Amino acid sequence: MKVRGVGSDIVEVARIEHAVARWGESFVTRVFTRAEDERARHPRVRSMRLAARFAAKEAVMKALGLGWRAMAWHEIEVVNDPLGKPMVMLWGGARAAAQEQGISDVLISLSHTHELAFASAIAVSSHEGGLG
Repeated sequence: MKVRGVGSDIVEVARIEHAVARWGESFVTRVFTRAEDERARHPRVRSMRLAARFAAKEAVMKALGLGWRAMAWHEIEVVNDPLGKPMVMLWGGARAAAQEQGISDVLISLSHTHELAFASAIAVSSHEGGLG
């Protein structure tokens, strides 16, 4: 396995709360997939989970070396395996960009408090290569 890119992001939970309060569900459906929204549905943790996924999307964009203008928010999806481990699914332009770079997987870690959400992402290839 070879590391192809690294990204991290930190988001204030209040920033996501403000966006949801201002734009309502249109903000949520523009940025998050249905599965991401469902994972965050519990009212006690909704803002924190949405903020962590927002940070994860930003971290993945950085790990891929792309900005948010290069892809749609829904092209990066943060899902959980049966044990709760977060995983990244790439679609559309994000998937194509990863394939062009030889990236086979993006590993992520999420964390949050009531005030801040943090995510880190590591883009890896499944094959060893030279320094290029």
